[in-house]
Amino acid sequence: MKKPHLLLLATLFLGACSTDEIATEQSEGKNMAPQLIATMGQKDVAVRSGVIEDNNEYTTLGEKFYWSNGDATTVFFRNPSMADETQYKKAEYAASVANGVQSANCTFNATQSESIDNGEYTAYGFYPTSAWDLRADFMSFLNAVLPAHQTQSEANSTHLGAYMLMKAKKDVTVNGSNPISLTYEHLAAVVRFAVWNNSGNSNLKLANINIRLNSGKAVFPTHGKLNDIDAASLTISNNSKVPALNLSLTGDARNFSTKDGKSQCEGYMALLPTAIDAFEAADNLIFELSFTDGPTNYLVTKTYNIGSSLGFLSGGIVQGKSYYFQLKVDSGDLTQMSGTSYAVGDYWPNSTSPEGIVFWVKPDSFGTQGKIVGLNETYVTKWGPDIDEEAAGVTGIRSLTDGETATKSLISKYMNSGTFLTDYPAFYYIYNTVNSGDENGAWYLPARDELQMLFAGYSGKVYESIVGWTSDRMPGYNSADCIAARTGFNAKLTAKGGMAIGGSGNSISQWYLSSSEQLDGIGLSFNFELGSYSSDPKSYDGNIRWIKKF
Repeated sequence: MKKPHLLLLATLFLGACSTDEIATEQSEGKNMAPQLIATMGQKDVAVRSGVIEDNNEYTTLGEKFYWSNGDATTVFFRNPSMADETQYKKAEYAASVANGVQSANCTFNATQSESIDNGEYTAYGFYPTSAWDLRADFMSFLNAVLPAHQTQSEANSTHLGAYMLMKAKKDVTVNGSNPISLTYEHLAAVVRFAVWNNSGNSNLKLANINIRLNSGKAVFPTHGKLNDIDAASLTISNNSKVPALNLSLTGDARNFSTKDGKSQCEGYMALLPTAIDAFEAADNLIFELSFTDGPTNYLVTKTYNIGSSLGFLSGGIVQGKSYYFQLKVDSGDLTQMSGTSYAVGDYWPNSTSPEGIVFWVKPDSFGTQGKIVGLNETYVTKWGPDIDEEAAGVTGIRSLTDGETATKSLISKYMNSGTFLTDYPAFYYIYNTVNSGDENGAWYLPARDELQMLFAGYSGKVYESIVGWTSDRMPGYNSADCIAARTGFNAKLTAKGGMAIGGSGNSISQWYLSSSEQLDGIGLSFNFELGSYSSDPKSYDGNIRWIKKF
């Protein structure tokens, strides 16, 4: 095997530049990065669409964004003499502002720069520097990742500064004395949740907001790129789409306060634009809100049909637009959560007679929902025959996130075949041995992203918080902490008579097959040493581990 009105998001960037601020003059000279006056591009009226309960004023109000002290942007300078696409001069800038006044127009000073001679350039600005993959190779740096799981720790949108992808482009003159001016336009979108506590329980705190489609379709992208430096919009990676978005609120962000006469808690999330046809009229958008009042945890589920209630999503989530959802929570909406609370690394269902180990906990479940991996594994000679299973009608077989549907569908289709064992040894083993001949058994072969999820938990990481993990190795996979976590996880497996991950001793000990078919004759496998996946012929052998939900 190979291997206020417009003040709604005013706290996103806290700044103190006057909108008419004049930059300090630089000394004459050359080979210096010019000072930068950066303007935040605004929509006159943002598209504030969404579920509005008893309050229609928000449909017409826009949102504004402001710079914050220390905001970092990277600017690339190119002139006509730079014929090769890999040629440019690069300068790093940081906003220099005081606290107190909010403004979309601020001075940025160079913190480091290559030598930039006086002359005419086209300047390209990218914000925030931390979100872009700014490699030395010009052809590779125009990549950006927005995590599907974001954390908000303040009762405002300040945290979005790390996620609000923007780009600027303008022809400028560098003359050693005058600043250049760039206007940054948004490449991402924003969702604002105004959760209205109408339940009568004044002790409620909002812990998580989870968004998904009833169909389970993976439509929310986490990775995009600019095809070239002149591109004005992102090209989305289809392989990076996930079925759910999650916003975790901590600290003061969980608290409700009175606004517009209502007890409200607001959450803010940045997301990449989706495909135009991401949301089908027959599908439902589901909001899962989890609350705590200290001793008791609650789940509230709100369901809205796309066609009848959310028609504005017919064109998908659009770059540069804002989406607003006010969600009213009445007392009858609160469903008390019950069940044992688990953490990653716990034996399930208990340490006395464990069936497996918890490797993922659903962010909004307070530990009552998640996934476990079985104690053992086995080797199989191949994934399956060289045919197109999707075309053959196996539901979900190309899903990167839902191994359960794929496993059950394939078993149902081929279980009565006389060659099921030899054609599909991985699926046969789970059906016949792991689930004892039950075609609807709980254990299943994980999809590609579920193997990523397993590797994250195995490595001591919170899966949803990992940024920049697409087809490459998991960031930090080889750190001392991750290696120690994997050692500890394997020790827990073997302590209960199980087999360590990667401990089979065969020549492909670190390679595991997923349920995900990529193309006709090609499946996806995962390396548990590096934390990366591979596209391989279905004839390749591999190990399998089985997982299930709790």
